[in-house]
Amino acid sequence: MRYRRNPQTAGRIIDGQAFVVTPDDNKLHTLNDAATLLWTQAAQGTSVDAAAALLCQEFEVDGATAAADAAACLDDLVARRILLVEP
Repeated sequence: MRYRRNPQTAGRIIDGQAFVVTPDDNKLHTLNDAATLLWTQAAQGTSVDAAAALLCQEFEVDGATAAADAAACLDDLVARRILLVEP
């Protein structure tokens, strides 16, 4: 599976933090450092494995923790309609 940004959302990064507006509910979502990093990577499309590798590199965590955190974060962003899942 690949995760991509929802093209119907609008977002900006200000001082290293992403702010994303979802049009369905007109909510402003403030993303933490890890979610901002994954949201940025999702512009080109990403997988859980690629996201986990990026988290390992940026935050110096072990692979198992990064994989679990990446999967949870990506799932949360999909649930909030910030990202979409492609088969």
